[in-house]
This record gives sequence, structure tokens and C-alpha cells, in this order.
Amino acid sequence: MDVTASFLSGAILSWALPLALLIAVTVWWIVVLRRRSSDDT
Repeated sequence: MDVTASFLSGAILSWALPLALLIAVTVWWIVVLRRRSSDDT
């Protein structure tokens, strides 16, 4: 059972961490673009 739990947690982390990174970068770009557009006006 420990092997299954370890494999499952590894599998979840292998897609969850890149997805979280992608979301974080996307949110950061949205914030940066909104600041730029508000500074231009």
C-alpha cells in the first residue's frame, strides 16, 4: 500500500506542479499587462 500511495502522490505532483507554475506565470503576466495599460492612459 505504501508503494501505491507513493506512486500516486508522485504522479499527482508530476502534473500539479507544472500546472501550478503555468497558472502563476499567467496570473503574473495578466497583472503586468494591466499595470502597463493603466500607465499608458
